[in-house]
Amino acid sequence: MDELVDSGDLINDQDGLRRRLADDGYLFFRGLLPAAQVRAVGQAVLGELHTGGWVDDRAIPSIHPRALNSMDALADPAFRAAMFSPGFNQIPYLPSLRRVIRRVLGPGAFSYPAKVLRAVYPERPQARPRGRYVHYDYGASGVQDMLTSWIPLMDIPVRLGGLAVQPGGQLGPPRRPRPLSPAERGWATTSYQPGDAIIFHCLTPHAALPNHGSSMARGLGRRTRPKIPKMPQMPGRLRCSAGCSGARGGGSLFRPG
Repeated sequence: MDELVDSGDLINDQDGLRRRLADDGYLFFRGLLPAAQVRAVGQAVLGELHTGGWVDDRAIPSIHPRALNSMDALADPAFRAAMFSPGFNQIPYLPSLRRVIRRVLGPGAFSYPAKVLRAVYPERPQARPRGRYVHYDYGASGVQDMLTSWIPLMDIPVRLGGLAVQPGGQLGPPRRPRPLSPAERGWATTSYQPGDAIIFHCLTPHAALPNHGSSMARGLGRRTRPKIPKMPQMPGRLRCSAGCSGARGGGSLFRPG
């Protein structure tokens, strides 16, 4: 598993950001967001989950998972309280993240309302993986040129099962969903910290790694999908004929190569 490339040096370079996104399928930024604010939201989320019995007083997850994925978790009042809280929903609109999205997509980009809380239980040895299969977001949404943003709400070292992406995978054919092994070549991840953000294209293969720790990994998926009426032509190698937690454009992020 390779290390994600930090695009912080391109933060003010629109063409550079677009080229890297076209080539790699993702943009990672270390410390893009105010860490203290993100960490405080993560603690508030943990408090709501504690109220609902997801974790105990020491933040150790319940023996029996309350849900297998975010969709199942919506039936739980504590999970809904965490996901619909004002602080949680403010994070995707923080100026530093919004500027990057609009620098890539143009000033008309906007976010859809839905935000997704990811609460990942530790994975037991020999257990069948649930809710962390390799996929790409266009397959579920059918929206062209979306960009997904994923934001860690706590320190998530690789052993806790952070997000991994396949750099350049958006240029190849789609493959069937499958669990991702931490030992698989051609993928990249990092030890995430509050304040970090990763943005990726809707055709970029991605997956959560297995949580081999004793804590519940928590992150925010920005299934807010910015859209602009006319998408500026992006450099790259492929025209996206089928279009994250994300962003949507009326054109293509890639050109034929």
